[in-house]
Amino acid sequence: MRTMLKLGYGVGQTSSGVKNATFAIFLFFYYNQVLGLSGSLAGMASLLALVIDAITDPMVGQLSDRFKSRWGRRHPFMLIGALPFAFAFYLLFTPPAGLTDTGLFTWMLCFAITVRIFLTFFFVPHLSLGAEMVRDYHERTSLISYRLFFQFAGGLFVSMVGFVIFFPPSEEFPNGMLNAASYPGFALFAGTLATVAMLWSIFSTRSTIPQLSDPVPNPNAGHPLLGFITVFRTLRQFAFRKLFITTLVFTTIVGVTQTLIIYTGTYLYGFAPEHLAIVASSPVIGVLFAPIFVTRMSKRYDKKHTFMLCMVLGSIFGFSQPIAFLFGFFEPLDITARVSFIYLMNGISQIFFIGLYIIVDSMLSDTIDQHELDTGRREEGLYFAAGSFAQKASFGLGAFVAGIGLDFIRFPQGANPADVPMQALTGLAMFAGPVSMVLLLSSLFVIRAYPLNEKEHARITQAINDMKLEGAR
Repeated sequence: MRTMLKLGYGVGQTSSGVKNATFAIFLFFYYNQVLGLSGSLAGMASLLALVIDAITDPMVGQLSDRFKSRWGRRHPFMLIGALPFAFAFYLLFTPPAGLTDTGLFTWMLCFAITVRIFLTFFFVPHLSLGAEMVRDYHERTSLISYRLFFQFAGGLFVSMVGFVIFFPPSEEFPNGMLNAASYPGFALFAGTLATVAMLWSIFSTRSTIPQLSDPVPNPNAGHPLLGFITVFRTLRQFAFRKLFITTLVFTTIVGVTQTLIIYTGTYLYGFAPEHLAIVASSPVIGVLFAPIFVTRMSKRYDKKHTFMLCMVLGSIFGFSQPIAFLFGFFEPLDITARVSFIYLMNGISQIFFIGLYIIVDSMLSDTIDQHELDTGRREEGLYFAAGSFAQKASFGLGAFVAGIGLDFIRFPQGANPADVPMQALTGLAMFAGPVSMVLLLSSLFVIRAYPLNEKEHARITQAINDMKLEGAR
């Protein structure tokens, strides 16, 4: 596959990175710390929005699997999602003044749902498009690497711009993150960036439309809501079921840690926005090296064992930071040393955590081949919708758990770091450190039973080809 085509496809996921970073780092903090919405209500809004989003994923996946037009079955849906995204994103960060807690909760919930649904129309067909474009076992990992490069690069870029350009400290707001007036401009920038990336990818991949798979027969014609129910058919397949459960656990923990990341940076490590901007750039290490590491390791040790290696190493480096706080490691260090340590540990962890995302999607594409062999149908939309459901539902659960945790430890709202009691800081470090680490590593017991490898995939591919030849006779 041509490099330019991979780039054109991959750049579309910048939109997902932008949304993920803004929702994980800025949105919860904005409604909780700036607007004063309780952590429980902000977490509940995040959870409900993600659950509804997860429900719509299989519906869109099923529709795109079975849609037929001169522009293919994926591209029309991608265009529907791209065009209104920026407007909805802006409204999410501009609630009317004077709203009660109920009003803030409702506004956050409604527009978080709207933003996520528009992105679903692009995201699920886009993932399915990638599985269609490449059938080779290792080439899939390469294409997914391009996609995830732009996804994480998009999140990295929007985070750095946010901290440096939109949330700098001022005399009135020493912690620039508490300045409510900065959020609308930031939202307009982020939403526009995401929309431009989506449109670029749509028009860059038009040339692939004639070579894509034909729509599959629709057993639920006239009943699109059944798409959500149908998604659970995927769990009948043993390999996908193991991947699904592992993804649920993994992304739940990611949801907790990402929701808390700005809290740990600000209140545990004493970072100002300019320090957060430096730390926010640390995933560039993962973005640059994860594709190389994963591609080489998966060829040498296979995908499952690479997944397990990434999980262990990512946990060691990723959770070392709040654990170090619990042991008083940061007390004698000046701010430069703290930033350097966090940057290094987080950057190294991202090599393995970004690697996990690459491997998961590559393994998911392999389970689709297994499904085709079992049923005779290519249903990329169905399987990627199921995978997306697992990720989104658990991300919402993670945000909800984090919000409950903040209220449980009575973490103050709008407080300067020096005013937060040590008991609350210790509770925050426990949530973000050892508790999350243990829960994440528990997923290893599930993924170890995943059955597909390169040899088995070659057998599946050959059997599919034989089946097609037999059908052509």
